[in-house]
Formats: sequence, structure tokens, C-alpha cells
Amino acid sequence: MDLRTDDLFSLAGSLAELLGAPVTIEDENSTVLAYSGGAQEVDEARIGTILGRQVPSKIRQLLSEAGVFDRMRRESGAIYVDLDHPALTPRLVIAVRENDRPVGSIWVALTGEASAAQEAVLRAAVPHVAERIASERDRIDLTRLDQSRRVLALVGGGQSASAAAEDLRLTGPLTVVAVGTVSGPAPAGSAASLGLYLGTLAVDAVAAELDRNLYLVVAADELTTRRLATDFLTRARSGAQFVVAVGRTVESADAAHLSRGDADRVLGALRYVGVGGVVAGMKETLASVLALHAADIVGGLAHTTPLAALRRHDIQHGSDLVATAQAFLDHGGDVAHSSAALHVHPNTLRNRIRRCKQMCDVDLGDADTRLILMLQFKLER
Repeated sequence: MDLRTDDLFSLAGSLAELLGAPVTIEDENSTVLAYSGGAQEVDEARIGTILGRQVPSKIRQLLSEAGVFDRMRRESGAIYVDLDHPALTPRLVIAVRENDRPVGSIWVALTGEASAAQEAVLRAAVPHVAERIASERDRIDLTRLDQSRRVLALVGGGQSASAAAEDLRLTGPLTVVAVGTVSGPAPAGSAASLGLYLGTLAVDAVAAELDRNLYLVVAADELTTRRLATDFLTRARSGAQFVVAVGRTVESADAAHLSRGDADRVLGALRYVGVGGVVAGMKETLASVLALHAADIVGGLAHTTPLAALRRHDIQHGSDLVATAQAFLDHGGDVAHSSAALHVHPNTLRNRIRRCKQMCDVDLGDADTRLILMLQFKLER
């Protein structure tokens, strides 16, 4: 049988016929690239791998603990794996390399010991699989580049956005989502995972990596988009790492830049807070977004702010005016609750508030002074 076939799925099918067993072709990250079809007997591991397009984490852990991945990195021949586990029948696996660089692997699900003939077929298949993986990656890279250009035009708004939406076949209300992690860009493969998830739900959406963030444009309203994003995080094995920022819904593509602007600002606020596994929009993060926009201005004038005056007094005189102001503002100016939080008598609190004005020229009864202090306290938190 000729293994010089056009695509990885055909190649997996041909290999399965030659080997008389189901075949899965994976990349170097255990993501499924192709698999054989037919009515061959399968186990829980293969079913989970194909449905999730990724080797299940518990199976990866079993293989890792057994040293299988270490052997694949070191050895070039076929490796027989029998972990005597109900979810994983014996396997014959071989690493696929291109110029000594690991690019994937071929896995064969067996019902018993591997034969010499099966091992020989598997070794002979490696160069063909390596060639097809390289070709598939080139094709995917070109497709991804083309889609990135269109998504960039789409989230930019205006006439070019309308043309991009038409090319991408996105109609109706649109919502832009920005995805990253607390500390930086989304993990590699996130766009594919999101696209696959939305595809299974028949949701019209496009994804692309732009400016080190992952952007998703969904043909749905904000509420639906948030629900989908939340469900994705609960299913994704690395969901706790993600922060997902949902922009406003716009009625047409020429206004998509407004939704992207919201998503960017919300993403910045979520990263500032530093908690992963979160989906949020402007409604929940508006105060943080405003505070962050004011941060540069406040930072440049830090020595003249009310908080700086209170802090200088505390340092010089050992007072507690900063804590007093913070408690007073946190409790909406309520003396009873503020003094209870500080464990002081209400009259002591009133005296400290007077000292803020008399000694530092910081009037906690002034609305502008309160606004500046609240912004600074929020930024410090």
C-alpha cells in the first residue's frame, strides 16, 4: 500500500490497514492531528483522545510516570507500551522527527504483543508522516496568517471591517473577546481549542492571535458570548490560567473596534487584579478600568496628591491618617462602621478626620478629595 498520500487522515487510514490496528497521529504536544476510522476495537484512552482532540490528562500522566515520553525523546525506534491499565490497551508508538527535531508521534492500539512486521511498517512510515506534518503545518500557517489579517481588519472597524466580515461570513450582532493569561499571552494552541469548541456548538466565530493576545469575534450578543466563554473555561484543562475579557455587542462590523476597545481595557484590568479563570465585561471592571487610565496621571503627580500628604504625616508623626482615610472611604463616610473597623472610639475617628484637614489640608468631606483618594487606594490594592 502506498503511504505517499495527500493528507494525514488518509495516511492514518492506510497505516491502520497495514498494521491491522487503530492508528492516531499526534503532534509533539499530544494534540491529535489525524486518526484512522473504521469499526476497529478501541479503548477509553483512544475515545477520549479523539473526542477531545488531545490525549486526556490522566493518560498523559500515566505515560509520563512510566517514562514513555522520556524514551520517545531518546529513542528512534518503535516502543511497546503495556501499562496494564483498564483505560489503556497496549500501544506501539514511535516518535516522528524532522531534522532531529520532534514534530509528533504515531500511536497504534494493540490487543497483544507487537509483531516484528508491525514495528517494521511503523519505522517505514515515519518519514512519510514527518513530511505530511510539515506540509500540514505550512498550510495551517498560511491559513492562519490570512485569517489573522482579516480578523485584524474586522476588529479595526470601518469599511474594511465590513468587507472582512463578509469574507469571514460573519453576520448580525458581533462581540469581540480578548483572551490571555494573568501574566501574558494565551498558551499556544488556544485559538485552535477555542475554534474547535465553538465549532462543535455550531457558533459562528473566528479567532486569531494579534498583538500577543488571542482575539475572538463571535456572531452573538454579549450575554451568550459570556456564557460560552465560561463554559469553555470549565472544560479546558488549563482554564484556571485564562482571563477572558468580553467587549460590548455591536450591531454591525463597522463598529467592531468599539467592542475590541472594551475587551482590551477589560483584559488590562483583569491582569492587574491578577486572578485567573475569570470571564468579565466592562460592567464588573469599570472601576478598575477607570483607575488604570488615571494611573499614569496620578503617578506623575504622586507627591502632590492627598494620599502623599497623609502618608508623609504618618511617617513623620507616627499617626494613622492613611488607615483612617481608607476605612472612612471604604465605609461610605459612616463614622460608626469606620471606627468599628479600626477598633477605635467614634470620637477618636472624628478627631483624626479633623487632623487630616488641619495638618495635611486633606478634607475628607470634599467630593474631589474623596475621588482622588479612592482611585489611589484602588490602584494600591
